[in-house]
Amino acid sequence: MTKNAGKSGKIRFDGVDVSAVVNQMQRELLGRRIINIYDGVSDSDSFLIKFDGDGKPFLFMESGVRFHTTTHQSSLQQEGMPSPFCSKLRKHLRGLRLERVTQLGNYDRVINLVFGSGELRHSLILELYARGNLILADSSYKILALLRSHEYEEVSVKVGEIYPVTYATSLGSTTEGLLGMTAEQALVWVKDEVNNHQQKQKNSGKSKKGSQLAIPLKAFLLKPSSGAYHYGPSLLEHCILCAGLDPNTRIGPDTVDDALSIGDWSELINSLNVEGNSKLKSIVSSEGSGHILYRINDAKSQKTSSRLEGLDHTDKVLQEFHPYILKQHEGRDILNYSSFAEAVDEFFAHLGGQKQALRAVAAEMVAQQRLDKIRNDQQQRILSLEREQDKLKKHAELIEIHADEVEKALNVINSALDTGMDWEALNMLVEVEQKNENPIALLIKKLTLDQDAIIISLPDTLIGEETTYTDVTVSLQESAHGNARDMFAKYRAFKEKSQKTLEASTKALKAAEANAQRQLAEAQKKSNITTIIQAARKPLWFEKFHWFITSDNYLVLGGRDAHQNEILVKRYLRPGDAYLHADVHGAASCILRAKRRRREDGRTEPLLLADQALREAGNFTICRSSAWASKMVTSSWWVESHQVSKTAPTGEYLSVGSFMVRGKKNFLPPTQLEMGLAVLFKLGDEDSIARHRNERRDFTLLDSSDFNTNAEHYIKGTNIENDTLKISSVQNETFNSRAQPGKGSNRSNNESHHDSQTSISVACTTNDNGSKGSPIEMKKQNPELETFNLKSSEETQNKGETISNDRQKKGLSVKERKLIKKYGSFEAAEKIIAEREAEEKLRKKAVKAPESSQNLEPQIRHKRGKKGKMKKAAKKYADQDDEDRELAFLALHGGEKKGKNKVSLNMKELSEEQQSAAAETKALLVKDAAHVAKDLPTSVRALLAKCVTTKLSEEEENVRWDKYDADVLENLKALDLSKQETAATRLLALKTTSRVDNFSASLAGIIRTIERYGHLNFFSEAEVNVDVRRKTKAEKEEEKKNWKETLAAEGIVNEEIDEDGIDDAVELGKLTGNPVENDSLLHAVPICAPYQTLSQYKFRVKLAPGNLKRGKAAKQCVDHFIHQNDNKEKNPHVERMRDLIKRLNDNDWVQVICSDVKISSAGAKKGIKSQKKKGKRK
Repeated sequence: MTKNAGKSGKIRFDGVDVSAVVNQMQRELLGRRIINIYDGVSDSDSFLIKFDGDGKPFLFMESGVRFHTTTHQSSLQQEGMPSPFCSKLRKHLRGLRLERVTQLGNYDRVINLVFGSGELRHSLILELYARGNLILADSSYKILALLRSHEYEEVSVKVGEIYPVTYATSLGSTTEGLLGMTAEQALVWVKDEVNNHQQKQKNSGKSKKGSQLAIPLKAFLLKPSSGAYHYGPSLLEHCILCAGLDPNTRIGPDTVDDALSIGDWSELINSLNVEGNSKLKSIVSSEGSGHILYRINDAKSQKTSSRLEGLDHTDKVLQEFHPYILKQHEGRDILNYSSFAEAVDEFFAHLGGQKQALRAVAAEMVAQQRLDKIRNDQQQRILSLEREQDKLKKHAELIEIHADEVEKALNVINSALDTGMDWEALNMLVEVEQKNENPIALLIKKLTLDQDAIIISLPDTLIGEETTYTDVTVSLQESAHGNARDMFAKYRAFKEKSQKTLEASTKALKAAEANAQRQLAEAQKKSNITTIIQAARKPLWFEKFHWFITSDNYLVLGGRDAHQNEILVKRYLRPGDAYLHADVHGAASCILRAKRRRREDGRTEPLLLADQALREAGNFTICRSSAWASKMVTSSWWVESHQVSKTAPTGEYLSVGSFMVRGKKNFLPPTQLEMGLAVLFKLGDEDSIARHRNERRDFTLLDSSDFNTNAEHYIKGTNIENDTLKISSVQNETFNSRAQPGKGSNRSNNESHHDSQTSISVACTTNDNGSKGSPIEMKKQNPELETFNLKSSEETQNKGETISNDRQKKGLSVKERKLIKKYGSFEAAEKIIAEREAEEKLRKKAVKAPESSQNLEPQIRHKRGKKGKMKKAAKKYADQDDEDRELAFLALHGGEKKGKNKVSLNMKELSEEQQSAAAETKALLVKDAAHVAKDLPTSVRALLAKCVTTKLSEEEENVRWDKYDADVLENLKALDLSKQETAATRLLALKTTSRVDNFSASLAGIIRTIERYGHLNFFSEAEVNVDVRRKTKAEKEEEKKNWKETLAAEGIVNEEIDEDGIDDAVELGKLTGNPVENDSLLHAVPICAPYQTLSQYKFRVKLAPGNLKRGKAAKQCVDHFIHQNDNKEKNPHVERMRDLIKRLNDNDWVQVICSDVKISSAGAKKGIKSQKKKGKRK
């Protein structure tokens, strides 16, 4: 029995395993929030859920196979963009707490994980039978998303339908089976099952004999009608053995009465009730343990075991995992673990290692077989040449020995042919002469006249009394000595050819061995088992884009394609950021992310952008466009985030990745086309991060405090009104025409934006280079701007002639000449434009006044662009009443109404089975909290009612039981009376001393605390009357900040366009390009950036436009990094950095480097030459 059990393996969960993991999750994961959800390994429908709290545990779920907490998340997580289903799970579940974990049915392999409470309540249902499934449902168990759609007869499982729990599980079934039968009833049941099985075989057309229809006893108990199938195969086998029976006893039509006696059935039923129930209760009552059954590895698998170096249990083959030790496991080799989840995690991790080891061994065998085949082919070729040499030499020597006989034979045949004798007659003549024993004719074995040759048999050696003969082919065109001479010449030629072949085969064999070793190394690299132990490098959230870090620690992002351009602007462009682009084909949308600081109210605000960062980002924008390949030096431009919109003009359409830019463009100076490829290193501890804190210093922020003080003093000292600090549109055009010559078309389109763009502001001002600086600096650069700005309107009118004369002396722009020509004088033009602006302001105020008076409710914060769209829609459909709007909707939808009528139409189309299944699901899973509360003790129910009672009037009250989830009340009901009263009292104390936003979540947290730490001394009676301090706004904001930082560590940025963005400086501060010896380095990160930003990087090369492709260029750059400064003394710190560089995949380098480049750094040419020499040697 033990041997038979050892042969089978277990790779799936049964119902008892599910119960063990659910029990552990209820102790460890309840109340934890979901940080993120990831796709699992690519060869299965699996997902990883990361929770917050101590250790940030991971829950691994594989549809149809298993689910458990894991510590091997690095090998189970799939890199890259999330799948659509994973994105759906993130959208609905991220940030919610795990409130409940239950196993549906009678130990069925279906798990219901409930997240959130109230309106945010969602259920994630995992099915582990058959192909499995993973279903996301809302609070009413309406399916929102699922892995695969299918049908149970006439009941569909698809999006939009209610999950049919009665079809997927045994929930609602009342089958008692063998557990409630007597021995006689059990025998009758077995006979009925045997007859049913026989009838099914007949109906299917498969006629079998009685012995072939027999079924093992264990298989009978696994039938759903047995009532004990939920035990699973392992526990059923244990119960059968405890009853003294054989699980493989076959029961068929011929043996149904003799296989088991009445006493055997009685013992079996008793064992199922006693042993089975005791094992099931032990799982729920205790914390549980895990066990793995294994066997010692045999000699045949030692090669595989050598591949598993670095893993535990390399000398073992793990076979099964169980939450307890059963009778059939006695005498087996067992590994024990503290928890069942730990045992399962270790089992599947080792199983994955075994698979990878087998792949590595198979790849090695294939490479070795290919090498052996090449070696054998070369050897066979050389041997064949040597045999041919020996043959030619021997034939030539024989001809020389028997030259007279050979010459006579040649003369006879040639003379016969000269007479014109027919070939057939000549053959007949030779045969006749051979019969007459003519010695010359006896030498001739065959005439090959079509080849102008004959085959003669010459005596070779004399061994005893027997003489051996050798067949030699001689030409009729040559004499005997001539044939010998030709054969010796061929012998020498073959000898030379054999020598050359030997040399060539030696080289080919060496090349084949090198190729085989390289393939073997690649196979070992792909299936490297150490990846299970070591933490894989997790890509940073911005690595999916083109990116780099400026010399003053700003993050710049660029889209790789139109889709990424769309994502960049919609999701990652925040207020205060700069949008960069270039008027060049193929230029990507780039954003310069501003640094942020936290205000006193807890929110963040953007800081001033640096000039140097804008120039470097502009250089990056140009180099990532088609200007790189065409070697065209040009300039880029930038605008603020609010100037970028997805709203197209009326009648136009914007494709994916295209945007509207409204307002003035700030052009940057042209830059050289120089990029660089370098290496960043991720720092591993706080001391290392502190050493590099000022590595990329932002001098703009360092001087910002002095700048703010001087600017405020300057504005206050002038004692000028706010209106005089604005530049008129005409003056701004003059300034722009000199600062940006040749850009008149852009200026004319932006006249309506001058007031907001050109007002003198302490925070931001635009100079003639399109960058930002202080107002004082601008006046030094533009004297005429100071003349215009520092005059009151009255002084400007009195001294208009002086200004005009000054302008004429310095020259008028084209715009000014047009205005003078149109209005007669420059002063008249200014007056008319000022009047128009005043009228426009009055008109805007008149439009805003009724809007503000109509709606006094708090303003709703819309997404960017939404408010403008709503205004346009309101203006467009201002004359449309409700009836016209309804008719328009009917026309758009083909005469069909939307809303309730459509829903009712769909409900009518549902089949009766579908409606019945939905009703059963709601009856079993969707419970009424008020109904559950009736089953609670009176004292507990009264305390809970006080928490949610609202006064409708002085005499009438209403108990809001809907503020509790029925599941939470059921968990409360499962506790003892004293614990129930403690939990209810604690909730009432919280309600009276602080504000409770979610009663259900608060009660669930109290229940979890009581279950974990007990209820004795949970809180003193005095605490009820103490005025507990409520959480301040700052404390709440601090909680939000901590949660956002947790999400930011996972690469999750705030998707809402809001001021509460995440500061990138925290994550960028962990990256350095110039590590020192005491630094703790985790991994390397490749970066491609403008070369001027890489001046402080230890490993860098310079790139210029060229014709070298990305893959080849990346390999040369990596080779340059690895062999850089090889002549110097070896430093362990440098070797560590080189080792981290070697661990990077080729794809990591190819993804960041530019295309069509030329490597022009010092020492790079030597590396290229050395690579060429290596190629020639190969």
